[in-house]
Amino acid sequence: MGGRVCDNRAMVGRAILSRAEPGFTLPAFERLAPPPPPELVAARIESGSGAGDIVADLHGRGGWIARAAIDRQRRALTLESNPLTRLLAEVVLRPPDLRHLDAAFSTLAASPRGESSLKLSIGAMFATRCSTCGRTLVADEIQWASGATRGTFGSGAGGGPGAGGGAKARPVRKQYRCTICRDQQGGSEQRQGPPDEADLARAVVDVGADAVRARLRERFPTPDGGSDLVDAILGLHTDRQLVGLSAILERIEGELRAAPVESALRLAFLHAVLPASRLGAGPGRAPGLRIAGGTVRSAVPDPFRERNPWLAFEESIRVIRAFVQRLESGALGPLEARVATDLRGLAEGAGTAVLRVAAAGALERLAAEARDPLREPGREAPRPRIRLLLGQPPLRFSQERLAAAWHGTCWALGREAASLLPLEPLLGSAIRAPWSWQAAAIRRSLTVAAPLMARDGRAVLLLEAGEPEALVAAVLGGVGAGYRLAEARVAEADEDVGGIVELVPPGASVPPGPRTRGNRRLDPVPGGSGDPELVPGRGLFAPPERIDARPFSRAEAARSITETAVEVLRERGEPARYERLLGEILVGLDRAGHLRRLMALEDGGGSRDSSGGDDGAADAPETGKDRGHERSDDGPGLRPDRQTGTPTGTPPATPHGGGRPRGAPEPETAPRARSGIGIGSMPPPDQASTARLEPADRDPVERVLALVREELTRATQHRLTEIEPGRWWLAERGDREAAAVPLADRVEWAVYSLLSTAGPLPEGAFFERVAALFSGHDLPDEALVRACLASYRSPASTAERLVTGEDVRRRTTEHSELLALLANGGHRLGMSVWLGSREQGRRIGDRTLGDFLDERERSAWLASVSRAPTEDIQAVDCIWYVRGRSALLFEVEWTAMLGDVLLRRHARIPTDEHLVRILAIAPERAELVRHKLETSPLLRAAIAEANWHLVLWPYLRAWLARDPLDLDDLEPFLGLEPAVERRGEQLGLFDRPDALR
Repeated sequence: MGGRVCDNRAMVGRAILSRAEPGFTLPAFERLAPPPPPELVAARIESGSGAGDIVADLHGRGGWIARAAIDRQRRALTLESNPLTRLLAEVVLRPPDLRHLDAAFSTLAASPRGESSLKLSIGAMFATRCSTCGRTLVADEIQWASGATRGTFGSGAGGGPGAGGGAKARPVRKQYRCTICRDQQGGSEQRQGPPDEADLARAVVDVGADAVRARLRERFPTPDGGSDLVDAILGLHTDRQLVGLSAILERIEGELRAAPVESALRLAFLHAVLPASRLGAGPGRAPGLRIAGGTVRSAVPDPFRERNPWLAFEESIRVIRAFVQRLESGALGPLEARVATDLRGLAEGAGTAVLRVAAAGALERLAAEARDPLREPGREAPRPRIRLLLGQPPLRFSQERLAAAWHGTCWALGREAASLLPLEPLLGSAIRAPWSWQAAAIRRSLTVAAPLMARDGRAVLLLEAGEPEALVAAVLGGVGAGYRLAEARVAEADEDVGGIVELVPPGASVPPGPRTRGNRRLDPVPGGSGDPELVPGRGLFAPPERIDARPFSRAEAARSITETAVEVLRERGEPARYERLLGEILVGLDRAGHLRRLMALEDGGGSRDSSGGDDGAADAPETGKDRGHERSDDGPGLRPDRQTGTPTGTPPATPHGGGRPRGAPEPETAPRARSGIGIGSMPPPDQASTARLEPADRDPVERVLALVREELTRATQHRLTEIEPGRWWLAERGDREAAAVPLADRVEWAVYSLLSTAGPLPEGAFFERVAALFSGHDLPDEALVRACLASYRSPASTAERLVTGEDVRRRTTEHSELLALLANGGHRLGMSVWLGSREQGRRIGDRTLGDFLDERERSAWLASVSRAPTEDIQAVDCIWYVRGRSALLFEVEWTAMLGDVLLRRHARIPTDEHLVRILAIAPERAELVRHKLETSPLLRAAIAEANWHLVLWPYLRAWLARDPLDLDDLEPFLGLEPAVERRGEQLGLFDRPDALR
């Protein structure tokens, strides 16, 4: 199924280099399940799979990756994180026809209720009169005030107007719309005024809320002792709001509609619940809900708004319509996924997507479907293979996310779907799952998916949080499942993408893998070339050995960290941030087998640290204090089982959190909800009620991070140095001299070369070309690429047509002319002049630059200028000197590639108080030079220590043209922003060069 995937990294690099716009979603899911960046998802799908391949997301957040896969003619499998994201995925993968959605809304509004329609019956409860014209109309909202201090809704809060404060609330103001007053008197249609006697009477009339409240309680499953929480949740709404919301919900669930339309209506209702509560902050604002200790901790404002629930539902319908319209405005237009029932139907049938909830047993069911080799009696069918496992790591549940998921699921989907969530933490204190939980959850899902992966498949995790802990957790989860690490990257402070982890499935060759002389891939040979279970042996000439041939050694892992960091810095040729180094260090640890050995040690299946170092403390058994319940700043964590990832101490009778109420159907046998929500359970790590804090030295994520930090910062570390907080460079001179040309200079020359030789390029193609040239640890920062592009692009360029006005021949001529002016200027000052050996042969008209020197100067003994290597001092573009007294060294550059000049050649020319260095820069490079100086501590240090002064070419020419010529007059022209520009009084004395006007 599908051909071998091309290893095309250009599209991926482009998505990282270009600004990654965040994905859009509905307001209720922005914090509950934020989507991945669409451009990055599309790039990974294009580079990691082909048409017809299966792309799987095992921790879905609304079907976004499945939709992107289907948009690109792939087939998709998504296991949604919880029932609410499953509901969102139904709309994302199968958006309803807007005409059908509008018709369903109109039908729902006109459906009979009592003696009128649903819309009119709800509006009757909010009927009022205009304070100006007396016309009968429907109030948008009523403001209630109690006069009491703001409080919180604790357990036992009732549903009456005074439930939230110490004094009984009363209506104080009404808001409504009156078109007659607007037409006759002008002003806004929105009006407000004090409530009249009829409004006050209508606000407290019995509308049958007690019976409605009793029915709604059945939608909220809670553990024992949580009944007061349900009362508090319902107490967030007034009686009229509860009756109205219940009537809308009854019509949504009681009528037969197409699944996409019903799912859209449920999402609209979900977005109407909190705005139609006491927490509502006004139209267009999404209130939050906090629950802790079985109590609603969200503060109720005073006065609070009693929003008309039907108007809140109408606004939510508009939000859903806009969402669907944006979905349909994509590159391929409306999408209609064909949902298959299982993986076999996805591979052989007409289905394009499998959509499920990550319930208890969902992964095992998926593996069982793929293991069955027969589709029909007597016919053996090929096993379906996943080409690309793409997704975000499972969300670390916090109290806020759990409260939002439970509250929204209960209202929108009901008791059966909500029982899949972990419920006991609702009655506990604040929770936050530790990073080790996320590693265990990733490991569990990747372990089950490993038999389904194609031989040349990939598993890619898109990190949401740009934190080192998130990167290490994803890496350890994959390594613990038997995968090998191909790429690991965490975002730096100024980047939008959180990070990326790319894994190679078990048994596949680790890139680049064995190849023929013709650069064709070879299949790995067990025990030989390309075997992923072999790693370099101990010692320079030792043969490769199996990963599990020996136990984890802290000392060997530390050496690998240093060697990897040194190698990366030497290849980059410039300092790197800790975040950039961390990913490469993790790749190096995996290539050497240390991560797998560490995970075996954590599982209890490996031997103790063979180094006999301080790891013994980490391997010691837990003490009674360690096993107890402790608390940290983030609240209690979860200590997952080393093999399964399930939190220890979980009662076996409730594998999905103990949240299923008595009498509720088992997850595997429960009927399907009307919206198509599959019934199962959320991943077990969300059980935080029995959480136990894991000692930091026992947490594998913290253990790896501590190992890296300790090795980089140890007192005896002589090969690496932290030159700035969080930025590392080579400490030994030999390593620095062996380092490559700085990456910033290589990127600059690549940008110029592309613009000057590839012809007019669109911006997208430009980023693809740059990404193809630089990948892995050489991938440049977006800011650097854009700074280079801005420096070299022509002013006539557009986003669709990038060109450059730079020409090497013209720049060479300008360079030679400026050196000739410098030679004449030095002679005018009565100083001796030297021009670089490689420059003397350049021609200017019928002369060469060497002709500007006299015979004595051409054969000068430059050791009197500086005690530097002869070849270095002779390579300086121009030198003015007075033998034995002082010297001015000029370097003339039309590019911003300063590494060779400042960090290599002039680093070997000793600093002297009588030696002044001047760097002349083309004006077009000024901003690029400024960017490099701001981002490179090495360049800044070289400028400061070697007494460098910067001057732009036009200002240098203007000074050299002065008569008489005086060195004291040069100072106002120095700098990227010289004094002649900064001070208005200087403009009359120093004319601004034409090139800078």
